[in-house]
Parts: sequence; structure tokens; C-alpha cells
Amino acid sequence: MRIKHNDLAWYFIRPHDQLPDAYLRSCKKFFQELSLKQQATSGKPQALIQKNLHKPGTRVKNRFNRKV
Repeated sequence: MRIKHNDLAWYFIRPHDQLPDAYLRSCKKFFQELSLKQQATSGKPQALIQKNLHKPGTRVKNRFNRKV
């Protein structure tokens, strides 16, 4: 069976014991690189955006959360 290394469909639909070792190594390498990239970008200041949102109990002048 001939499998392209850029095609991940075989990794999910076939048992791994039926796949070539080189293909499995390249898939595992790809997933490791993907997880490293995700960990590196997960430090974005997303929590700071929600910190400035309207809190219950405080009066706001309009939809831009300007305090009265």
C-alpha cells in the first residue's frame, strides 16, 4: 500500500499495525510539532480581555462599559 506522508486520513482510519513505520514516525513528529506550537501560542493575553468586561452590580453608561 502506498501512502502519502502528508495525508493524515490513513492514521485515523487504519490500524497502526497495518501502516508503514516511516509513515507512523512522520505522523508522530507532526503531532509533536503541532502540540509545541499550540503550547507556545497559548500564552496570549486572552484573560486580560475578559478582565475589563462589565461586572454585575456596577452601573454603566452605555454599551462601551463607561462607568457613570
